[in-house]
Amino acid sequence: MAKKLRSALMVERGQIRPTHMLGTGVPMSHQDDNTVRLEARYVSSGDEPPPLTLRCGLVTYRDAEFKETTKGADGAVMRSVVEQASLMVSGLPANFNQSKGDWTHIVSSQLPNGQGELLGVIPLSGNRARFTIKSGS
Repeated sequence: MAKKLRSALMVERGQIRPTHMLGTGVPMSHQDDNTVRLEARYVSSGDEPPPLTLRCGLVTYRDAEFKETTKGADGAVMRSVVEQASLMVSGLPANFNQSKGDWTHIVSSQLPNGQGELLGVIPLSGNRARFTIKSGS
């Protein structure tokens, strides 16, 4: 099992990252607990803006919230997303434009997988924002 896991990962400068990330241009780097990195990942890498790393005061992860809906015809319980998974961020740099812009992904040590598909940026009061992430990404 360990050999299979090792073969699915690459060790680079003491860091481990999934091999599916090897061809995306900028390698993932370790993010400390209060840092998020916004990335734009496109098919044509020439169109991607450089990643933006934000050092923040506090970053916390909120899991997605679901509600159970009616059972399906086969008896399976169906779930609907009430609120997307998100990173709640405070202490954003003053010059950060709180819009999604061209960013498609977010990298943070607070995320369960270390990264996720960015759905949107919701500005909150002051220097705070909520970065919504696609559930299961």
